This record gives sequence, structure tokens and C-alpha cells, in this order.
Amino acid sequence: MQPVFNSKSIAVLPFLNIGKDENEYFADGISEEIINALTKIEGLKVTARTSSFFYKNKPLDARHIGNELGVETLLEGSVRIIKERVRITAQLIRTDNGFHIWSENFDWELSDIFELQDEISLLIADKIRENFGHFDVQEHLVATPTNNIEAYKLFLRGRSFQLNWRLEDISTAITFYKKSVAIDPLFADAYVGIGWCYGILASWQFIDLKEGLAKAADYLNQGISLNPDSHVGHFAKATISFWGNWNYGEGLAHLEK
Repeated sequence: MQPVFNSKSIAVLPFLNIGKDENEYFADGISEEIINALTKIEGLKVTARTSSFFYKNKPLDARHIGNELGVETLLEGSVRIIKERVRITAQLIRTDNGFHIWSENFDWELSDIFELQDEISLLIADKIRENFGHFDVQEHLVATPTNNIEAYKLFLRGRSFQLNWRLEDISTAITFYKKSVAIDPLFADAYVGIGWCYGILASWQFIDLKEGLAKAADYLNQGISLNPDSHVGHFAKATISFWGNWNYGEGLAHLEK
């Protein structure tokens, strides 16, 4: 079956880490945050992380990837961390002909990473509008989840392990998330990460179900109390309601939030 193309559509490919291997998690994290930011734009179709990250380390032609994903544009780029600065190259490519729509280099303080992610996301939206038609974009797409860059780094490390979906990595993710909230006790996303991981371990029956779900609920509630609009928090609660408690009504209620 041929993919159905949407002219206002994009896939964000994993950004290439240039530099130390230990910073791979940070490059992946930036890619994920841009995906999350672009999904907030009504009228723009954004390929899910799972589909985009399938192409990590696969040197395929933009036209080939676009045809498989059914998108008109691809965002690719690279990340290099040098001491307390981050250098990002981003380029937007048409998938019908492989030509560049836009390319830019950024050299910012690492502590300004959220403003940088916001600027890149807004620039991408503008370029897609210029080439494929109008849609409304809010003033900002990326919020500042924490004012502590070290807490954010630990959070990204935790998420990189969590998304491996292996038992030992889920446990490691909890360790990094807990280190993150120890530095910033108001970091909502890190509490959500801890809760989601405990929910996974409990539903997989690697820890006591009742105890694990109680821990999951406690941490998720802490995260949502700090950020009531946390889509990830409500999605995590919905997932645990479905697969941990088999409470479909509760799960649907969280998805609606």
C-alpha cells in the first residue's frame, strides 16, 4: 500500500551526535523534544518518535524515507557539546526531490537549551508554512521544565534508558530520574518518569504488583500536581490504568486530559 502524503507533514530524524559517545543521549533528547514541540501545532502531521528513530544510523536517501513515512519534509541535524556550549546544525529537506528548504547552525550556551529548542521548532514551522501553506502557531512551543541543566541531563539519561524497554534499563532509568529530582525537587517530568517506570515494572510483574502500582501512582501524582497539563503524565496514568489495574474508565479519563 502506498503511503498517503500530507503536504504539511514532517518526520524528525535522530540528530547525529558529534563528539563523545557519552553525549548520545543528549542528541536523542533534543530530537525527541523537537518532535514533542511540533506535535503541538494544529494542522501539522508529525511522525511518531518510534517511526522516526527506526532510521537512526541508517544512511538512507531522504526521498526513500519520506516515501516510507508518507511525509513531505524531513528534519535532520547534528549536535556537538563542547564544555558548556551546544552546537546544533539543523536542515529541513523536501522528500519529493531531496532538496534543502532551510539549513542553519546554532551555537548557544547549554543552559539556554530550552530556548534553543523553541527557536528551532518555530523556525521549522515558519519554513513549512512558507512552502506548503498556512497554519496557526502559538508564540512558544517549548516550555522550560527545569532551571537546572544538570537535572535535565540526568532526566534525559533516564529517559534514554527507559525507552530501551529492557528490565535492567528500566531500573537504571529510575536511578537517573531520582538523581534528577534530588537536584530539582520541582522537576515534574522526572517524577512522571519514575512513576511510569514503577508502573512498567509492576505490570511486567518484576516487582510486587500492589506495591509497584502504589509507588507509580505516588510519583505520577507528584508530577501531575507540579504540572497539571503534563500530557506524558496523564498518558502514563492511562497506560497503568489499562495494563496495571485493568481500569479502562479511569484510563480513558486520563487520555481525555
